[in-house]
Amino acid sequence: MTRLTRLTRVELRRLLRRRLTLFVVLGILAAVGLQLFQTGMEARPMSASERVRVTADYERARQDFAQNGEQQRTECLQSQDEARASDPTADFGCDSQEPTLAMFLKPELSFAEAVPDVLGNGAWLLLLAALVVGAGFTASEFTTGSIGTWLTFEPRRLRVYDSKLLAAGAGLVPLAVLTFALLTAGVWVFASFWGRTAAPAGTWSHVAAVGGRGVVLAAVVAVVGSVLGFLLRHTAAVLGLTLGYAIVGEGILGSNVQALRPWLLQTNIAGWLEHGTTYFTRVCKTSDEGYSCNDVRLPLSFTHSATYLGVLVLAVVLLTALVFRRRDVR
Repeated sequence: MTRLTRLTRVELRRLLRRRLTLFVVLGILAAVGLQLFQTGMEARPMSASERVRVTADYERARQDFAQNGEQQRTECLQSQDEARASDPTADFGCDSQEPTLAMFLKPELSFAEAVPDVLGNGAWLLLLAALVVGAGFTASEFTTGSIGTWLTFEPRRLRVYDSKLLAAGAGLVPLAVLTFALLTAGVWVFASFWGRTAAPAGTWSHVAAVGGRGVVLAAVVAVVGSVLGFLLRHTAAVLGLTLGYAIVGEGILGSNVQALRPWLLQTNIAGWLEHGTTYFTRVCKTSDEGYSCNDVRLPLSFTHSATYLGVLVLAVVLLTALVFRRRDVR
């Protein structure tokens, strides 16, 4: 067994014994329970009184459509033609506006349709948990001063650095696997009672791929959290930096600077989790009818997101390794 492997095992035990790790695990399990509770409430069949009420709403909508349906379709087609001037794929569904009873009833829970969204929501919760665990794990070493003591035992700083990052990433893998397993099982149970579990071919491989990408991303974010803990030396500083980026970078700049949108972390994380995603950009033009702007949906490939995130993580890890190697630890 190599020296790095032994150090990583020691760091992993220390990570799993920390109270912060325990609190985060309990918090994730509580969040999973709440998410499954919400899924169950949405899947629960309508009561008899609710069904009577929505049936009456349907009858009123059907009568209104009989009187005004043709005018609504004409207006819809006009709006669709205007939108297609900038987005040829725009489809407002103008030929399918006639109300049906199924539109008013609660939709039946489909396992194949529901589980990707549930796993996606769980992945975002895991990313926050991974950041907190990773940052707290390394930042506390500087807050308490124990990093100096540890370096007297193992003076090779890069070996210490590597072992802590490996432990942070490995420590999040069981939690991520458990989270996705509980969410998948919960949706399956609700679908078996109140919906349908029949799924097209490839559903389970898709679920496994979504979960696998989520596990990998959670481990990587834990590593990034640990790196930021090395760099900033305070958990609060890491969380403050993250919040500041979310408000300024993703919120203000991302909303106002069109060129930044394919490079936002949120967009590329979604591209990784969903194996490709889309984002909106505003296209403005001047025509004979005047100046107009429309939001256009553009694709973002999985390769773009994976490459961008990989390069970004590698750059941060290498930069922080250089800083840790040269900076005083006291």
